Amino acid sequence: MSRFSKARRDARRKQTPDRPIRRLGDALQPHAQLLDADGNVVGGAGLRDREWVMVLGGKALRGTESAAMVLAMLKHAVASQARSGRSLELHVSATLDAAATHEAMAAGKSLPQYLEMLESERVERLGRDPAGDPDSAPERPATH
Repeated sequence: MSRFSKARRDARRKQTPDRPIRRLGDALQPHAQLLDADGNVVGGAGLRDREWVMVLGGKALRGTESAAMVLAMLKHAVASQARSGRSLELHVSATLDAAATHEAMAAGKSLPQYLEMLESERVERLGRDPAGDPDSAPERPATH
């Protein structure tokens, strides 16, 4: 290795343009917000690359191609927080609502019926897997 190789390498790096940092996929487009009693956003959902992504506490939790499923998950989060005494308000964009309604109609149901069916499937799944969700796991009898 020559004495000047580092100097040549540094000069070459200075001449090449900086490469921008590229993120994989499109930016997340917000379509639903969960607001607490003070009006602070604590979660929501957005659309990225044709996938609906649920976000809680600033972290992406779950992605799905189903608009109705993400809406059902958001409604479950609201209900779960209400049971623990924390009030949340859900605001949904017309785009998310229309996509979920279209999905429900394709299944031959109204949106409320379809969301109810998804919720009952979730409860049934948890009946078989009690480690899934502590909020809705079957209650155990108290032992003394």
